[in-house]
Amino acid sequence: MFPYKEFQAVVLAGGGGSRMTELTYGQHKCLLPIGNIPMIWYPLQLLERVGFKEVIVITSESMENSVSATLSNLNLKIKTDIVAFKDAEDLGTANSLRLIHEKIYTDFLVISCDLITDVDIHEILNLHRKHNASITALMLPTPKVSNDFVTPGPKNKQKPETDLIGICNETGRLIFLASASDFEETIRISQTLLKKHPSFTIHSKLIDSHLYVIKKWVLDFLVHNKNFITLKGELLPYIVSKQFSKPPKSCLDDKSTSMVRMNLKKDVFRFAKEKQLDELIRKMSAYNDHGTDLYDAYHEDIIRCYAYIGNGKFGLRANTIQMYHLANTKISEWWNNDNNGQFCIPSIAATATVHSTQMQDCCVGNNAFIDEKTSLKHSHIGSNTRIESKTRVSQSVIMENVTIKQRCVIHNCILCNGCVIEEGTELKDCVVGLRHVVTSGSQHSREVLTDPDNLIEF
Repeated sequence: MFPYKEFQAVVLAGGGGSRMTELTYGQHKCLLPIGNIPMIWYPLQLLERVGFKEVIVITSESMENSVSATLSNLNLKIKTDIVAFKDAEDLGTANSLRLIHEKIYTDFLVISCDLITDVDIHEILNLHRKHNASITALMLPTPKVSNDFVTPGPKNKQKPETDLIGICNETGRLIFLASASDFEETIRISQTLLKKHPSFTIHSKLIDSHLYVIKKWVLDFLVHNKNFITLKGELLPYIVSKQFSKPPKSCLDDKSTSMVRMNLKKDVFRFAKEKQLDELIRKMSAYNDHGTDLYDAYHEDIIRCYAYIGNGKFGLRANTIQMYHLANTKISEWWNNDNNGQFCIPSIAATATVHSTQMQDCCVGNNAFIDEKTSLKHSHIGSNTRIESKTRVSQSVIMENVTIKQRCVIHNCILCNGCVIEEGTELKDCVVGLRHVVTSGSQHSREVLTDPDNLIEF
């Protein structure tokens, strides 16, 4: 694929959803519905909009058939090359890229299947081109969650992970990347970094979106260095830190050294080399990316990392129950308003049967049946779902093949595939697991309702 294109695209869709196992037990994370559309549609459609014709989708062998069947029904024009590996959910993102390195011929874009955003990828690619960057990463403002927003399930006191992202105020260079949990009280900044970038900001309210534009040499380095398991947690911080290191003298003296003769611990500067023409243009140009000194452009750094901040755009990673529910709550507003009528989230499918006259801001999937004398507000109703009379549903996500019987009240809940809500049940702020049956007349609030055997997975 793409042997002669400028950029290739890779979507990582093999994750098991370890932070939202209440939803992903027996279900594939990348196929969870957001606005009644499988999650993986959003990054694929984002790539299609900016002109990508083909994409490599990495998934697990256990998901391959389901992912393939789903993609064939999404009416996307972009061609997908599905690459499935055994136990891909346990591989790690860096390992996944290693396994497809023979398919990568150019610089490439990597995007996570759980990224929901309207950022224009053109702008990120242009930033990467402008500076001939090694890695360009999309950073998004932390999503704002209103005080009255309640995440279904028990109250979770666990604090979300905070990224520490250092960006040079003058050049936009990404100069620091780490998790706040890696530090106790203080952060040490090297003198070399301070000398090159005296004015920078450490952001704690930006999130690493898991969208990266990466030079081909970075993948070559990754293939020869097996120490890295993940992109965000290991490889990226390493590459970012190496911007402030000087190439070993051996790399400068003998650029033609055979890879076979090199030590097994490959030095990154054996791979991070500018093309002679690029180096000549940089040295002859009057362009300088910084104005605080008279040093050469980029301080002659061969490794250069940049951050694109998606201010003014919506975006989140639906990798927790909170972010997944927030995405469903906001998706129609975000997506439909931003796209001027194009790529809109569907409201009521043509094959759905709706007898209710009390529906407000709802999406209803294929072959769903909504009986009369029902009230549905601000909810997503999945395909083949049946909602019987005298039932009220509000602010909820109802997945596929769900049955809700008469006289039920469902508020701010997530009901997973195939579950059954018996007559007269009241659910508030709950998660109901895959194919679970909630007994008639019961009342539940802020609970995860699932079969006892499934709880072991949590």
